[in-house]
Amino acid sequence: MRPARYSDEDLEQHSLRRRVADDGQRSGFEHDVDRILYSTQWRALAGKSQVVASGELGAYHTRLTHSMKVAQLGRRMAERLERRYGGPNPALVEAACMAHDIGHPPFGHAGETALRATMDALRAAGGELDSFEGNAQTLHILTFLAAHKYPGHRGLHLTRACLDAATKYPWERAPRDVDPARHTKWGVYAVDRQAFAWVRAGRGDDAVPVEEQVMDWADDVTYACHDVEDFYRTGLIPLAALFPPPGAGGGDTERETRRFLDYVGAKRQRAGAAFDRDEAVRLLADIAKALSVPGPYAGRHADDVAVNARTAKLIDHFTRDIDLEVGGPAAIRHGARLVVPAERRAACDLLKELVWCYVIDRPALATQQHGKRRVVSELLRWTHESPGLLPTDRAEELELHGDPLRAAADHVASLTEDQAVTLHRRLSGTGLGSVSDTGWL
Repeated sequence: MRPARYSDEDLEQHSLRRRVADDGQRSGFEHDVDRILYSTQWRALAGKSQVVASGELGAYHTRLTHSMKVAQLGRRMAERLERRYGGPNPALVEAACMAHDIGHPPFGHAGETALRATMDALRAAGGELDSFEGNAQTLHILTFLAAHKYPGHRGLHLTRACLDAATKYPWERAPRDVDPARHTKWGVYAVDRQAFAWVRAGRGDDAVPVEEQVMDWADDVTYACHDVEDFYRTGLIPLAALFPPPGAGGGDTERETRRFLDYVGAKRQRAGAAFDRDEAVRLLADIAKALSVPGPYAGRHADDVAVNARTAKLIDHFTRDIDLEVGGPAAIRHGARLVVPAERRAACDLLKELVWCYVIDRPALATQQHGKRRVVSELLRWTHESPGLLPTDRAEELELHGDPLRAAADHVASLTEDQAVTLHRRLSGTGLGSVSDTGWL
């Protein structure tokens, strides 16, 4: 099918308020991809955790390699859909996928929760609601913190369609007693309200475009497949016990399955969510068809080949049956909805819980998480109490909006993990470093 055309409004660039010039070399959405790729915030993702610390020994995924694989998978799904329906645009989906985690702070989930808890505590006296959220930080970076090449304009000047596709939660934070879910997850800071209004162009609902939906599914599948692969290789996730070849299951399979489902059931109960154990058993059996594992990873070439083959089969399992429900004049933007079979979504959610059960919530990582949260929390408090510690760019930001806590949070969130640990040592007096470190400290 012939590709659908996006409107001039879709292609208008933020801040510049003009459509990117079409010189025959790159489309507007290809410009978006390139601007994200060349940004310092994109490069910094190499030093930020996906699950374990970026400096951990072993070939673990970082936020950068995770984002690269999300972008690759999102583009491939969009190419397949565009051939059938005329949209969405693959480069637009790729750009949204590249941008989706660009707002994450050092130490991943631990760093994000530490920044939020500390900001909440520091804001409590003034009764302010806004805090830190990685998804909201993404919009903040793309429209305000990042720099491109035009003097007097902030942000990367991405297209309206790209910014809309990269905004996973298109709302501001709500009070806990009004909406607990939107108190925990939101995508817009109050300081970015004007930029967000421009992105939505008068749209008052909280619907997300089809390009965001493809990005979100690519993110879920990548998380489930590649993170599980990481920790199977290092022996932390017992895939051979959970998903043995047909007829090979025994006592180990029963014990690990019971342990895992007990964990998921207790977690869902704490969250007030329903959990159907029989359905979970059926989903695990369905996953086993694509993830049959004969034994632990031993580091042989044959093991690497087998891991790659299983990962490819699993990705195909989750993406092959996707479809679009087209309700507008074209299968783009808010005129279409991604349809993923319900059992595929449920199986993907269950697979992601493996990382939480066997890695994130294990005691060895819990002690690391405690240290990570302390580093981030103390850096934020110290920088907020002493704005003179802010680097030049964040001091300039403070002059623009006058919120010292937001400027301090932006500084801490921008650090790689090595930078955060080094700065913490320096400010705490445990490792003073060198005067030449001041280029980024």
